[in-house]
Amino acid sequence: MSEKSEKQIHPILKSYIPIVKGLGRTLGKHYEIVLHDISQSESSVIAIENGHITKRKVGSPVTDFLLELLSLNKENGKDMALNYISKTKDGKRLKSSTILIKDENGKVIGCLCINLDLTAIEVSKKFLDEISKVEHENSTESFLEDVEDFLEVMIHKGLSIVDKPANLLTKDEKIKIVEYLKNKHVFNIKGAVDAVAKELNVSRYTVYNYIDEINSKDIYK
Repeated sequence: MSEKSEKQIHPILKSYIPIVKGLGRTLGKHYEIVLHDISQSESSVIAIENGHITKRKVGSPVTDFLLELLSLNKENGKDMALNYISKTKDGKRLKSSTILIKDENGKVIGCLCINLDLTAIEVSKKFLDEISKVEHENSTESFLEDVEDFLEVMIHKGLSIVDKPANLLTKDEKIKIVEYLKNKHVFNIKGAVDAVAKELNVSRYTVYNYIDEINSKDIYK
Protein backbone atom coordinates (compact mmCIF):
# COMPACT_ATOMS: atom_id res chain seq x y z
CA MET A 1 0.00 0.00 0.00
CA SER A 2 2.56 2.61 1.12
CA GLU A 3 5.16 3.24 3.77
CA LYS A 4 2.17 3.36 6.06
CA SER A 5 0.62 -0.11 6.23
CA GLU A 6 -3.01 -0.66 5.31
CA LYS A 7 -3.78 -1.63 8.90
CA GLN A 8 -2.73 1.84 10.11
CA ILE A 9 -5.05 3.69 7.71
CA HIS A 10 -8.23 5.03 9.29
CA PRO A 11 -11.26 2.89 8.31
CA ILE A 12 -13.08 5.94 6.91
CA LEU A 13 -10.15 6.76 4.63
CA LYS A 14 -9.85 3.10 3.67
CA SER A 15 -13.47 3.19 2.48
CA TYR A 16 -12.53 5.95 0.01
CA ILE A 17 -9.90 3.87 -1.81
CA PRO A 18 -12.44 2.09 -4.09
CA ILE A 19 -14.02 5.50 -4.78
CA VAL A 20 -10.65 6.84 -5.96
CA LYS A 21 -10.27 3.89 -8.33
CA GLY A 22 -13.84 4.15 -9.59
CA LEU A 23 -13.67 7.89 -10.23
CA GLY A 24 -10.31 7.63 -11.97
CA ARG A 25 -11.50 4.94 -14.33
CA THR A 26 -14.88 6.58 -14.94
CA LEU A 27 -13.65 10.12 -15.59
CA GLY A 28 -10.66 9.00 -17.63
CA LYS A 29 -6.99 9.76 -18.05
CA HIS A 30 -7.29 13.56 -17.87
CA TYR A 31 -8.54 13.41 -14.26
CA GLU A 32 -6.18 12.67 -11.39
CA ILE A 33 -7.92 11.44 -8.24
CA VAL A 34 -5.88 11.53 -5.02
CA LEU A 35 -6.59 10.40 -1.47
CA HIS A 36 -4.45 11.91 1.31
CA ASP A 37 -3.97 10.73 4.89
CA ILE A 38 -2.80 13.85 6.73
CA SER A 39 -1.46 11.96 9.75
CA GLN A 40 1.82 11.53 7.87
CA SER A 41 2.58 14.64 5.80
CA GLU A 42 5.77 13.36 4.18
CA SER A 43 3.93 10.39 2.61
CA SER A 44 0.28 11.43 2.71
CA VAL A 45 -0.88 9.97 -0.62
CA ILE A 46 -2.47 6.59 0.13
CA ALA A 47 -4.37 6.11 -3.16
CA ILE A 48 -4.06 7.74 -6.57
CA GLU A 49 -5.43 7.20 -10.07
CA ASN A 50 -3.91 8.75 -13.21
CA GLY A 51 -0.87 9.93 -11.28
CA HIS A 52 0.92 10.58 -14.59
CA ILE A 53 -0.65 14.05 -14.55
CA THR A 54 1.39 15.29 -11.57
CA LYS A 55 3.94 12.45 -11.61
CA ARG A 56 2.92 11.43 -8.08
CA LYS A 57 2.37 8.00 -6.62
CA VAL A 58 1.35 6.34 -3.37
CA GLY A 59 3.74 7.64 -0.72
CA SER A 60 4.10 11.13 -2.23
CA PRO A 61 3.95 14.04 0.25
CA VAL A 62 1.21 16.50 1.11
CA THR A 63 0.90 19.71 -0.96
CA ASP A 64 1.37 23.26 0.26
CA PHE A 65 -2.21 24.06 -0.77
CA LEU A 66 -3.58 21.26 1.40
CA LEU A 67 -1.60 22.55 4.40
CA GLU A 68 -3.10 25.99 3.78
CA LEU A 69 -6.61 24.55 3.59
CA LEU A 70 -6.04 22.69 6.86
CA SER A 71 -5.05 25.98 8.51
CA LEU A 72 -8.19 27.66 7.16
CA ASN A 73 -10.27 24.78 8.47
CA LYS A 74 -8.93 25.40 11.96
CA GLU A 75 -9.55 29.13 11.67
CA ASN A 76 -13.01 29.27 10.10
CA GLY A 77 -14.20 25.73 9.43
CA LYS A 78 -13.53 25.85 5.68
CA ASP A 79 -13.68 22.21 4.59
CA MET A 80 -13.36 22.37 0.82
CA ALA A 81 -11.88 24.38 -2.03
CA LEU A 82 -13.51 23.90 -5.41
CA ASN A 83 -12.53 24.67 -9.00
CA TYR A 84 -9.28 26.52 -8.38
CA ILE A 85 -6.34 26.61 -10.78
CA SER A 86 -3.10 24.87 -9.85
CA LYS A 87 0.08 24.06 -11.76
CA THR A 88 2.28 21.00 -12.01
CA LYS A 89 6.05 21.13 -11.75
CA ASP A 90 6.32 20.90 -15.56
CA GLY A 91 3.85 23.76 -16.11
CA LYS A 92 0.56 21.97 -16.84
CA ARG A 93 -2.52 23.92 -15.73
CA LEU A 94 -5.01 21.97 -13.64
CA LYS A 95 -8.53 22.69 -12.49
CA SER A 96 -8.55 21.34 -8.96
CA SER A 97 -10.91 20.64 -6.09
CA THR A 98 -9.96 19.50 -2.57
CA ILE A 99 -12.49 18.16 -0.07
CA LEU A 100 -11.50 17.45 3.52
CA ILE A 101 -12.55 14.15 5.08
CA LYS A 102 -13.44 13.97 8.79
CA ASP A 103 -13.80 11.14 11.26
CA GLU A 104 -16.89 10.42 13.34
CA ASN A 105 -15.82 13.13 15.82
CA GLY A 106 -15.43 15.84 13.19
CA LYS A 107 -11.64 15.73 13.18
CA VAL A 108 -9.98 16.14 9.76
CA ILE A 109 -8.15 12.93 8.86
CA GLY A 110 -7.56 13.30 5.14
CA CYS A 111 -8.84 14.70 1.90
CA LEU A 112 -9.99 13.76 -1.57
CA CYS A 113 -8.48 15.77 -4.43
CA ILE A 114 -9.63 15.91 -8.05
CA ASN A 115 -7.32 17.46 -10.63
CA LEU A 116 -8.41 17.98 -14.24
CA ASP A 117 -5.55 18.40 -16.71
CA LEU A 118 -6.58 21.39 -18.85
CA THR A 119 -3.89 20.82 -21.48
CA ALA A 120 -6.07 18.82 -23.89
CA ILE A 121 -9.03 21.16 -23.36
CA GLU A 122 -6.94 24.26 -24.04
CA VAL A 123 -5.45 22.70 -27.18
CA SER A 124 -8.95 21.74 -28.35
CA LYS A 125 -10.27 25.23 -27.59
CA LYS A 126 -7.44 26.80 -29.56
CA PHE A 127 -8.20 24.46 -32.47
CA LEU A 128 -11.95 25.21 -32.33
CA ASP A 129 -11.30 28.96 -32.14
CA GLU A 130 -9.03 28.67 -35.17
CA ILE A 131 -11.42 26.69 -37.36
CA SER A 132 -14.45 28.79 -36.37
CA LYS A 133 -12.72 32.10 -37.11
CA VAL A 134 -14.45 34.02 -39.90
CA GLU A 135 -13.22 36.82 -42.15
CA HIS A 136 -16.59 38.57 -42.54
CA GLU A 137 -18.78 38.28 -39.47
CA ASN A 138 -21.72 40.08 -41.12
CA SER A 139 -21.79 37.90 -44.25
CA THR A 140 -24.31 35.08 -44.50
CA GLU A 141 -24.67 32.24 -46.94
CA SER A 142 -28.01 30.48 -47.37
CA PHE A 143 -28.06 26.83 -48.36
CA LEU A 144 -31.37 26.33 -50.15
CA GLU A 145 -33.19 23.37 -51.63
CA ASP A 146 -34.61 24.89 -54.83
CA VAL A 147 -34.72 27.94 -57.12
CA GLU A 148 -37.94 29.25 -55.56
CA ASP A 149 -36.28 29.41 -52.14
CA PHE A 150 -33.26 31.15 -53.64
CA LEU A 151 -35.42 33.79 -55.37
CA GLU A 152 -37.39 34.38 -52.17
CA VAL A 153 -34.21 34.94 -50.16
CA MET A 154 -32.70 37.29 -52.75
CA ILE A 155 -35.90 39.33 -53.13
CA HIS A 156 -36.13 39.71 -49.34
CA LYS A 157 -32.52 40.88 -49.28
CA GLY A 158 -33.46 43.46 -51.89
CA LEU A 159 -36.42 44.60 -49.81
CA SER A 160 -34.18 44.95 -46.76
CA ILE A 161 -32.27 47.71 -48.57
CA VAL A 162 -35.25 50.06 -48.35
CA ASP A 163 -36.62 48.55 -45.14
CA LYS A 164 -40.26 49.00 -46.09
CA PRO A 165 -43.11 46.59 -46.87
CA ALA A 166 -43.68 46.04 -50.60
CA ASN A 167 -47.11 47.72 -50.64
CA LEU A 168 -45.58 51.03 -49.44
CA LEU A 169 -42.72 51.21 -51.94
CA THR A 170 -42.32 54.13 -54.30
CA LYS A 171 -41.32 53.61 -57.92
CA ASP A 172 -37.75 54.73 -57.19
CA GLU A 173 -37.50 52.28 -54.31
CA LYS A 174 -38.77 49.47 -56.52
CA ILE A 175 -36.18 50.36 -59.16
CA LYS A 176 -33.52 50.35 -56.44
CA ILE A 177 -34.52 46.81 -55.47
CA VAL A 178 -34.57 45.64 -59.09
CA GLU A 179 -31.12 47.19 -59.59
CA TYR A 180 -29.80 45.31 -56.56
CA LEU A 181 -31.19 42.03 -57.93
CA LYS A 182 -29.82 42.76 -61.41
CA ASN A 183 -26.35 43.39 -59.98
CA LYS A 184 -26.60 40.04 -58.20
CA HIS A 185 -27.46 38.38 -61.56
CA VAL A 186 -30.80 37.20 -60.20
CA PHE A 187 -32.54 37.88 -63.52
CA ASN A 188 -30.36 35.26 -65.21
CA ILE A 189 -32.51 32.69 -63.42
CA LYS A 190 -35.67 31.45 -65.10
CA GLY A 191 -38.80 32.71 -63.34
CA ALA A 192 -37.02 35.58 -61.57
CA VAL A 193 -38.94 38.36 -63.36
CA ASP A 194 -42.31 36.82 -62.46
CA ALA A 195 -41.25 36.28 -58.83
CA VAL A 196 -40.02 39.88 -58.47
CA ALA A 197 -43.15 41.25 -60.16
CA LYS A 198 -45.37 39.34 -57.75
CA GLU A 199 -43.42 40.52 -54.68
CA LEU A 200 -43.38 44.17 -55.81
CA ASN A 201 -47.03 44.02 -56.86
CA VAL A 202 -46.33 45.13 -60.44
CA SER A 203 -46.59 43.46 -63.83
CA ARG A 204 -43.69 41.52 -65.34
CA TYR A 205 -43.56 44.17 -68.09
CA THR A 206 -43.05 46.85 -65.45
CA VAL A 207 -40.08 44.90 -64.12
CA TYR A 208 -38.66 44.76 -67.67
CA ASN A 209 -39.16 48.53 -67.93
CA TYR A 210 -37.27 49.01 -64.66
CA ILE A 211 -34.41 46.89 -66.01
CA ASP A 212 -34.38 48.98 -69.22
CA GLU A 213 -34.21 52.18 -67.15
CA ILE A 214 -31.30 50.79 -65.15
CA ASN A 215 -29.49 49.70 -68.31
CA SER A 216 -29.99 53.14 -69.86
CA LYS A 217 -28.66 54.80 -66.74
CA ASP A 218 -25.60 52.53 -66.83
CA ILE A 219 -24.89 53.47 -70.46
CA TYR A 220 -24.79 57.19 -69.72
CA LYS A 221 -22.66 56.91 -66.58
